Amino acid sequence: MEKIMGDWSTTVKLTGKEAKDICKLGKGSECCAFLVMGKGFECCRMDMSMSGTILNKLDAGTMNAKGKGGWKGCAWEVVE
Repeated sequence: MEKIMGDWSTTVKLTGKEAKDICKLGKGSECCAFLVMGKGFECCRMDMSMSGTILNKLDAGTMNAKGKGGWKGCAWEVVE
């Protein structure tokens, strides 16, 4: 996993194994909605324009993937 910090966003590049193990690729509705395919797998959760669009689609119920990340191993893991 590699975080690429920009002025207005952070992109996380993932291997195929990380996409399956962390983002739950292939697990249907459990899959993280912020997992995208560009030049390989990427997390766009901290890309303001992309994440806004995805959150709107999640609210509308129009996406198959329903996960919002933040779980164990996620680049944006919520530590309690």
